[in-house]
Amino acid sequence: MSEHHSSRAGLVAAFFTICIWTGFILVSRHGGKSVLTGWDVTALRFGVGSLIALFFLPRVILPPYKVILLFSAFGGIGYSVVVYAGFRLAPAAHAAVLLPGSLPFATAVIAWLWLRQKPSPAQRIALLLVFIGIALTAADTLSHGAHLTGTQMFGDLLFLCGSSSWAVFTLLLRRYPMPPLTAAVTTTLGSAILYLPVWWLFLPSTLGQAPPAEIAMQAAYQGVLVVFVAMMLYTFAVRSLGGQTVTLLMAIVPGVSALAAVPVLGEPLSMHTIAGLAAVTMGGVLGARQTSLKKTRDEI
Repeated sequence: MSEHHSSRAGLVAAFFTICIWTGFILVSRHGGKSVLTGWDVTALRFGVGSLIALFFLPRVILPPYKVILLFSAFGGIGYSVVVYAGFRLAPAAHAAVLLPGSLPFATAVIAWLWLRQKPSPAQRIALLLVFIGIALTAADTLSHGAHLTGTQMFGDLLFLCGSSSWAVFTLLLRRYPMPPLTAAVTTTLGSAILYLPVWWLFLPSTLGQAPPAEIAMQAAYQGVLVVFVAMMLYTFAVRSLGGQTVTLLMAIVPGVSALAAVPVLGEPLSMHTIAGLAAVTMGGVLGARQTSLKKTRDEI
């Protein structure tokens, strides 16, 4: 595949990843407001996903155990546990800003500290806008009454932890390149093997009390679309476009998710949140544009 066609295919993969991640915000927040615990949603994610992964297992060559453990820790269990807990405490708009919205910031900071990859001056401006968006979201949390501030603040912190975990996973994909199917199977099976026995034996569960329709929706979306389809699309996009470009493109997700949450979940947007969404979206667009221009100049 030529580089031009590879870039086009990467953009298509990124577009559908954006669509699935937008739905992920809404479906996960809906699950957070249901009787299901975050532990249960995580179990559905890896339980259903592992069944699909087992089907594809004969077609892939698994990486060394160290890589499986790293992928499972950051792209699987670590991300899922904190994020689903956050959805029980904070609204969808906050998740939209602090998960995909802060992902470029987290990726750039970790790449800077870990890989010594310094962002360009233009990218630093974009990341500053993302940071402003995060700060405005925190201001929205602090503007609530004391009975909500502590709860939402903890949820916001969990979202930031989830974004940081996914940023590490994004950089791991670049350090240990592999086909998208292999990455999806590796992360899903590794996470299921490590997490499901612990959930079954020790973690609180309300799975038996949840309506079948809720279980089916979470199982299908989290276990099929998010953990497997989106994983392969995201991995392919990272391989085709680069990790920082893809994470900056994901800044489109916050605005769409937050706006959709108003009619779908009945969660209104405050002025702080709207301003925060605008900041992270502008930062993402600016960063993606500057990264694309730099790549074009390097090719000339």
